[in-house]
Formats: sequence, structure tokens, C-alpha cells
Amino acid sequence: MTDDGLWLLFLRKGQAFIPTMAKTEAGFYMGIEPVEVIDVTNPEELQQALVRAVKRGNPVVPTPTRDNYPEDPLLKHAKVKSLSVFEKSAKSWKLSKREGAYLITPYLPSGESGAEEDLNRTEAVPVEESLESVVQRLVKRATDGMLTGLRGG
Repeated sequence: MTDDGLWLLFLRKGQAFIPTMAKTEAGFYMGIEPVEVIDVTNPEELQQALVRAVKRGNPVVPTPTRDNYPEDPLLKHAKVKSLSVFEKSAKSWKLSKREGAYLITPYLPSGESGAEEDLNRTEAVPVEESLESVVQRLVKRATDGMLTGLRGG
């Protein structure tokens, strides 16, 4: 399977977090700076931030060792001390590009902490569709139901 990129969107307490996703020399992804933090009630700005993240691509970085593994940059931006605290109160989505299609995949909570891909709800969008249109679909799916409560409506 050809892997052409991966980007993540996290929604937590009315904010969207979009880390830059680097690909390590070993082949796994990890979040790095910059991380964009956007108010969820502004879907246009959220879409623009996601497009910027995709256009930044996935820079290749050296594979960290267990001893020098960096702290996840989401912690600083969300003002939490642990990833498990963040994950318990966040919804997450993945946008990936593989073999001629964009894949929009929500995550489901898994066990005590963490999340797993909800493959039953993954949507494949042909790569011929514009990036802006794909991102708009992702933002709509991710924020549906959230905005009504946040706006008090």
C-alpha cells in the first residue's frame, strides 16, 4: 500500500488542535510543532488550518530513541500534563492519502486510554476531488453536533 501522507485533527473543549505530522526515518508518524489551535466555532478557519497542515506535508525526522522521545506538543497547547488526560476528553480524526484516495477516518475510544480507527465509518474520497473539498467534508463530519451545543442553539 502506498502511503502518501497522514494528518490528524483533535477536537477538545471547543478547540481544534492540528499538529504537524512528521514521519520518522523508521516510518512511523509523530506530532511536532507547529500545532495550530483553532476555535471549533470557526469552521472556515479550521478548514484553512487543515489545508495548511496538509500542504506542509510530513517532514522526515530522525527516529527518536526511547530515552530521547520528545513530549507530544499537544500537551503544551491543550495545557494538560498527560496524553491520557488529553485523549479522554478529545475526539480525533485522521486524514490520510493512499493509493489515489483521501481517507477520512474517525477514532473511537479504546480501553482505558487511547483510541482506535473506526474503519466502519471511514470515508474514501477520490484524489481528483480538491483538497479544500476533502477538508471541508472532514470538518463538517468532525464538528457536526458539536457546534449547536457550543453556540447555545
